[in-house]
Amino acid sequence: MEPAGAAADPYAGEGWREILGQGRWAPFLLICFGIWLHAADGLIVVTTIPAIVADIGGLAWTGWTFALYQVASIVAASLGGLAALRFGIGRATAGASAVFTIGCALDALAPDMGLFLIGRLVQGLGGGVMVALFHVAVTRAFPERHWTRIFAWVSAVWGVSALVGPLIGGLFAEAGLWRDAYWAFAAQALLVTICSPFLFSNVAGAPQGLELRVPWRALAALVPGVLGIAVASVVDSAGLAVLSVAVGAGFLALFFYFDRREHSPLLPERSLSEVPVRFGLLMVLCFAVATISFSVYGPLLLAQLHHVSLILAGYLIAIESVAWSVTAMMVGWVRPKGEPLCIKLGASVIALGLLGFALSVPHGPIWAIALSAALQGGGFGLAWAFIARRVAAGAIAAERERAAGALPTTQMLSYAIGAALAAIIANSLGLELATPPDRLQTIGFWIFFAFLPLTLPGFRAAWRLAR
Repeated sequence: MEPAGAAADPYAGEGWREILGQGRWAPFLLICFGIWLHAADGLIVVTTIPAIVADIGGLAWTGWTFALYQVASIVAASLGGLAALRFGIGRATAGASAVFTIGCALDALAPDMGLFLIGRLVQGLGGGVMVALFHVAVTRAFPERHWTRIFAWVSAVWGVSALVGPLIGGLFAEAGLWRDAYWAFAAQALLVTICSPFLFSNVAGAPQGLELRVPWRALAALVPGVLGIAVASVVDSAGLAVLSVAVGAGFLALFFYFDRREHSPLLPERSLSEVPVRFGLLMVLCFAVATISFSVYGPLLLAQLHHVSLILAGYLIAIESVAWSVTAMMVGWVRPKGEPLCIKLGASVIALGLLGFALSVPHGPIWAIALSAALQGGGFGLAWAFIARRVAAGAIAAERERAAGALPTTQMLSYAIGAALAAIIANSLGLELATPPDRLQTIGFWIFFAFLPLTLPGFRAAWRLAR
């Protein structure tokens, strides 16, 4: 006999024992571990690259160690929904993590920068598919009433990984063992390869009878589109960066055109007419593009304008990840009736953090910069799990996998676009190796303030999503 009120409130009396019951603890652990793997490995290069260049050379190509990983991750993540439909979560995750393992091994063995870059590309391919698959896995392994709490944990793990990954890389690099850092990630990825078919065995499989085809035309446009955007963030000339973004945008327009006409589209084309999917992805697009500048240019501006050590600059940037994780955990238990407030409040706090950066980075004080980082990260933490739940739940049933996979794809692509636009702004204002302080202050203002107009469509999307 059900307790009083249980039928009226499906959330009544539910704790982690209920959420992770019936064997759901296994996919939960694997999802969290896989998110850690992708997020931490994506940033480990930040602190290992000095040791890598000292060992194998290739200083001129260091910008590509992160850019290639991001390009491959974005393209591969777009395939996550189709991979889940074609192979099932377990087999698709095993294949993606095997590719990731090979990429880590290539980096660990690299005798020169050429092979190291190939390894980063392969890691991005495997990691991008994995992160999309894990978002799909949440919607298959757990009842819809639990999605918000699981997505909150995924968000928190991502934030912690972004903090811990570079620290681990720095420890290996300082010990002269940078290759062992990549062997360590290869071993972890191999563990995912072995375990995923078993730990995802109880996850609902793909619908039977689906005829899926690889959307080659859409992929052929997506690859140069993402690459063009990424190139803009690593070239020194503002003119070349603008040209690169224009070419990339043209190919992305072709991608959207072709994808709508594919037999098996990468995007949830029919679901984009649904309010939660359309405005959830638009909100992520606007705020992700607008908020990447501090991660890209924060260390340089903090070191040259405020004379802080690189370690302290790293901690200041890490505040954003910590705030994201903490707030995500705090709101993970909010009931559906509280979701609209969290989404609107998250958007407002993100915009406040962005404005804080524009005012504090050029002139300080340091505590104001730290507060702005906490606001920006905390805003995302407040809203992210609810955005993810509403996007996945709002899609039509046949496109739920594509919608769930589209969220991390949109996030990563938006960060790449934001980094490219920030590079155009910085280079057009005269950013150099030895930039005068007054010019740095100007750059420090505009690479944040110029993105504030993007918060307006972001706000509109947030308010529509929250209805």
